[in-house]
Amino acid sequence: MKFHQPNFRLAGMAAIILGLWVISACASLQDKEKVLSASELLQKGIKETKKGYLVEATSAFQQVLEDYPNSKERVKALLLLARAYYSNEEYEEAKFHFQKFIELYPAHRQTDRAYFYNVMSDYKRIDLAQRDQTYTQEALEGFEQLITRFPKSQYLNEARIKKHECETILAKNIFEIGKFYFRTGSYQPAITRFKNLMGEYPNQKFQGEAVFLIAESYYHEQNFSEALNSYKQFLKKYPQSPFTLQARKRLKALRRNRLYDR
Repeated sequence: MKFHQPNFRLAGMAAIILGLWVISACASLQDKEKVLSASELLQKGIKETKKGYLVEATSAFQQVLEDYPNSKERVKALLLLARAYYSNEEYEEAKFHFQKFIELYPAHRQTDRAYFYNVMSDYKRIDLAQRDQTYTQEALEGFEQLITRFPKSQYLNEARIKKHECETILAKNIFEIGKFYFRTGSYQPAITRFKNLMGEYPNQKFQGEAVFLIAESYYHEQNFSEALNSYKQFLKKYPQSPFTLQARKRLKALRRNRLYDR
């Protein structure tokens, strides 16, 4: 039987061809993965943002900041990075980068934009169900600062609207805490909360009810002298309130029985 000898020459040529192909493929891959300039990275991030690929966008903008810290593109990349985090609802990261922009470029023409979205990063994290309204308080203070610092900003009207919303949320929070104390018979803490509400947020729609509940709290504590004065104040200021009839009955009983002299 005749056996064929392996053709080493042919095998060698195949190995050389394969090697050349691998080298060519690697070179092609390197071309595809070439180092992008700051401008190219910026444009890449903008394109990814428009397509909704926010993770890829933040990566591109971050690379501009890291690889080209002294480039002119850095300023825009920092603002766009913060905005991408904001759009992706990563508000802690967004706030950090907006604040960084404000600190680095306080005189930039888009600083008011950074300021607005910096505050909005707190506003977006407001939870009405939470007793702790830290984010609401921080947002309120931020909107107040923006209104004062940038009186000609394009965000001025929206900042005023959001500021009013924050005031309403904080006022409502104090009011609900006061009502909780009232319902549980803790009348002194209730009175304190209602008076704080009147002092800090005097123009809320539930102000009348707060004044009435102050009078009711004094009445239940049997501090009839203060109750009498509070009912009078309530009836004078809120004659059309849903609680007017009840206040008049209380006042009539106090006068009839002269309880306020005790």
